[in-house]
Amino acid sequence: MSRYGLRGRFRRRSWVAIALSLTATMLAGACGGGFEPEDLEHSIQSGPVDELGLVQGKPYDGAHVRLLICCNTTAQFMALRERTKTEFTPRTGITVEWANIPYDSYLQKIVAESAIGGGTYDLVAWPDAYGASAKIGLQRLDGALNKAGRSIADYPPPFQQAAAAGEEGSVYGLPFRGFSYNLFYRKDRYAQLGLQPPETWDEYSEQLAELKRTGSRHPLAGQYGRGSGQNLYTWLSMLWSNGADVFDAQGTPAFTSPEAVEATEKYVSLIRDGYSPPESANWNETDATQSFEQNAANTVLTWSWQIDDFTDPEKTSPEVANNLGVAPLPGWAGKPTITYGYTWLMGILNTSKQQGPAWEYLKWLSHPSVERAIALDKSDPAAATSVVVHTENMLDEQVNDANFGMPRLQESSLRGGRTIPMTINWPQIQDELEVAINKMAHGANVRATLNEAAANVRALER
Repeated sequence: MSRYGLRGRFRRRSWVAIALSLTATMLAGACGGGFEPEDLEHSIQSGPVDELGLVQGKPYDGAHVRLLICCNTTAQFMALRERTKTEFTPRTGITVEWANIPYDSYLQKIVAESAIGGGTYDLVAWPDAYGASAKIGLQRLDGALNKAGRSIADYPPPFQQAAAAGEEGSVYGLPFRGFSYNLFYRKDRYAQLGLQPPETWDEYSEQLAELKRTGSRHPLAGQYGRGSGQNLYTWLSMLWSNGADVFDAQGTPAFTSPEAVEATEKYVSLIRDGYSPPESANWNETDATQSFEQNAANTVLTWSWQIDDFTDPEKTSPEVANNLGVAPLPGWAGKPTITYGYTWLMGILNTSKQQGPAWEYLKWLSHPSVERAIALDKSDPAAATSVVVHTENMLDEQVNDANFGMPRLQESSLRGGRTIPMTINWPQIQDELEVAINKMAHGANVRATLNEAAANVRALER
């Protein structure tokens, strides 16, 4: 699995991130490559709408919409595609084609369609980190959203931030897949030792020391390897919760402050003190979660969606599945805990000739009742998912009963959460930071390595 919550293992190459950021930067000044944007709001048909907000009378009957997306075997995507055919198309007469672009090529494709244009696709989905680049070729959805009686305030704060793509007050995409970062642990081992989920990172370290002293499993399955920034997300939560940040108000690297150094030293200590195995210096998310699933570790820090796998007897050892605990991430004593809220968004390309039909599909796909129905449907294990992004669904009693209470815990974690910096250079910055984390996991000096990374990040702005 990857941090994107998708089946399979994705290792984004550095040159992909560089190409994405540089191409978007160049084309931002070239006004999107010369393609004339369509007018979304004037393309939308008016009239009575049904309970999902879709225009009645099938005004777009026969229209065909193409969605640029990857990874069609993801459970949630499978469920959405099936319901598109059985529910959306009969209701509207609009057919929808989901692309299935390999992930490495997919990031380049986002650049080609959103920055250069061409009109091949009508809708595009993207991970939050690429919103600042993708928005060059996207419609702002604010006006259409207001007319539809929908609000971005229906989502947790980090998802709202990602939807703005770095432009405060704007909405470029609607969240449709997202999760919080959490601590998963073995309830049986915690009960044996009389432990409760930790509230602070110091308390967590003490628990890991006790788990190491009294048992043979790894106390923690960490992930310090390079690949798609997967080694940054525990670090970011530690950084933010300690009052530090990646950038200051002027956009200058701020991760060399005393608070940032303290947070980084705590993160690296989890492997240096032997709580996470030495080989985890090169592990990605898949390696870490599989170690936990295979009964080799007592705790793991990962995304909330992983509860789908951790409770699946086809993937996880019965010892783990039957003794699974989950809790919010720890924080720092006397300070608010801040976790990263990760999301996928979907928006409308401004070169699409199917603006109205695309908006109808986006309204349907992102509607809370559609999301709720999918989260409750466990009839097909391959398409069963606990993923919900609307606050109302995270708090819904039935949704929680069907999904181990994870949605409610996610809402609590995300309430004070945030997203990564919405800057067009984030793909390159992410590369610099994940290299630094990996170096420190292999023994490099923390302060010197952070200073070096800060200098490299500053050079990106020149």
